[in-house]
Amino acid sequence: MTKTWTEAQRFCRQNYTDLATIDDMADMKKLKYTVSAKTIVTNKYILIAEYKTWSDAQLYCREKHTDLASVRNTTERDAIKSILPNVTDIYRVWIGLNKSLGVWRWSDQSGFSIKSWETYKENNADGSYQNGEFCGEVTFPSGKWNYQGCTTNTNFICYDDELVLVTENKTWSEALWHCRDLDMELVSAHNQRIQHWVQQRAKMASSLFVWLGLRYTCTLEFWFWVNGEESCYHNWAKGEGYNTSKEQCGNTGAIQRDGGQWVGKAETERFNFICSKSHDY
Repeated sequence: MTKTWTEAQRFCRQNYTDLATIDDMADMKKLKYTVSAKTIVTNKYILIAEYKTWSDAQLYCREKHTDLASVRNTTERDAIKSILPNVTDIYRVWIGLNKSLGVWRWSDQSGFSIKSWETYKENNADGSYQNGEFCGEVTFPSGKWNYQGCTTNTNFICYDDELVLVTENKTWSEALWHCRDLDMELVSAHNQRIQHWVQQRAKMASSLFVWLGLRYTCTLEFWFWVNGEESCYHNWAKGEGYNTSKEQCGNTGAIQRDGGQWVGKAETERFNFICSKSHDY
């Protein structure tokens, strides 16, 4: 696909976050690897040719990768299609869609922005007449969604991603344990390169602030990251963090969705949050 710089920027902002930014040699190495790869996507999708129920597939993906695949835009849909066998017969695989308590959600709690149901399923997907739990699959060669009972055994698609924005509002402690239950950690933006990627993810949040893995210790009177990294790099907003004399006991750190700077918030407030799989974050 060939585009001008402006068209490429618009494409990236509509389907991902933005055009790539290279801050250091680590970013350069990642870019070189991406350009040489056959599939140029943000997330790495893995087709698992084992037959499992939706819940067992979710558990498998969370233990060995990040989660069941989310299909948040047409680019991700096409990326998933590219890793599947070239089939002419109907081929179905679980994705991260799950309907419990009458609401469709992605397994990783990421935003639900597009719908791509098979035509004959579209009118019934949100039907209140359905009883029980339903789970989503993607059907090929059409690439459309289908749903069926979650206890059906079929193949499935996992994805690997270092940062996961969870668009569900939780207290800081709830967010911390949500990430840890997924064998991840609340993100630590302990250098400028990581801050850049965290800031890009935060822009997609549904809350004005997004929790970070940053906490204030009243005993020692300093901020620290929950993954053990020292808080040497700072990006505090004016009048926040080390730039303030106000009482900070009980405060935890969040990043502004729009401004990208850090603020101290009471840990009982409820915001979206970012989980990290990588030890670098």
